[in-house]
Amino acid sequence: MTKNKYNLPYYKINNMSKDFQEEKMLASFLVRKIRPRIKELLPEHYLAQAIPYKKLLFIKEKSKTYPYFLKLDIRLFFPSIHHDLLIKEIPEVYIKIYGKNPTRRMNTYLKSILIKYLDKSPYGKGITIGSPLSYVLSCIFLLNLDLLLPRPFLRQVDDYIIFCKNKNEPEKILKEIVSPELKRLNLEINEKKLKSGKFHKDKVDFIGFDFYAGHFTIKESKVNEFKNKIIKITHLTKKKPDKAIIKLLNNKILGFGHYYKHASCKEDFEKLDSFIRMRLRRYLSRNKDSRNKQGNLLLTNEVIKSIGLKSLLEIKEKYASKRPLNYKKRKGKTMQSGKTIKQVNVLKLEEKVYTYKQDLILKELKTLTSLVKKIEKKMVKSESKVAKKEKEK
Repeated sequence: MTKNKYNLPYYKINNMSKDFQEEKMLASFLVRKIRPRIKELLPEHYLAQAIPYKKLLFIKEKSKTYPYFLKLDIRLFFPSIHHDLLIKEIPEVYIKIYGKNPTRRMNTYLKSILIKYLDKSPYGKGITIGSPLSYVLSCIFLLNLDLLLPRPFLRQVDDYIIFCKNKNEPEKILKEIVSPELKRLNLEINEKKLKSGKFHKDKVDFIGFDFYAGHFTIKESKVNEFKNKIIKITHLTKKKPDKAIIKLLNNKILGFGHYYKHASCKEDFEKLDSFIRMRLRRYLSRNKDSRNKQGNLLLTNEVIKSIGLKSLLEIKEKYASKRPLNYKKRKGKTMQSGKTIKQVNVLKLEEKVYTYKQDLILKELKTLTSLVKKIEKKMVKSESKVAKKEKEK
């Protein structure tokens, strides 16, 4: 177990001990018990439906019949969960959704594993971030509020978007249902993120997407986070080989691309692709300045693609060919720079390009030799069969 620097229960902890395995077991047990009933009562709940694309479709469909919305978030949700309230809430929620008392097995788990898990906090409140048990407990803790809401809604942990029929409903739901229930649980609304309005007039952000006028775009903060990750990978102080850096970049590209491919993001993906290629060229040439003309002529887009770098735009285009969408047009800003540019050692870049081409040729030769070996094996088998038939005659 890694040391908790701040001695607080809600900071992320890496723990692969026996306690962690017990917590994981309790989490899977609670999910098996609660999820089937949640699917019946709240089919769009995040514990029952985890696919982001289906949530986006749900927002598009419901915004037509419910044109107004209430967007809210709970302030310091994980650190604010009181242990006494949580222990009481789990059996009460089970009784409410099933109409019967919890099983003996559930009671024994709650008395042993849950109490041990909560005893890690000396403050009587707060649960850890990153634990599978915390994910399930946070879901159950607000499940009574989910069942009380009279209108369709979407929730991701403590992030709510509630669909309303008219402009007076958001305030009514907030005063009559949300505020009293959160007060009962000793929770507070994050007033900075509290928002209400109309879908075609006001922008709504949810699970990393911005929804405005019937279109989904990538949230700007998520784009900046992705760029920072690329910068960390391609930092010049890294002493990893080129192939390892490309592999790390591909992992980030595939994760980000497949998550946000459902949005109107063609232009964003083009800009991010060029940004990634620019950072990779800079890393391969080991030059502080990234816009050297001679280096770019050698490390062209085709060469970078041939060495194995993935593309966000290709992911989007492949998805768009299956599901045609209308893309939102934006005006792009021209980049200006007045920096003096240092020359790169062109010979080193030529050598790298030559080695990459050699690697590609070797891969092709390996595939050809494997095919030849397979054909030879088949010929030997066929010859042996013919020889056996002749002997039998």
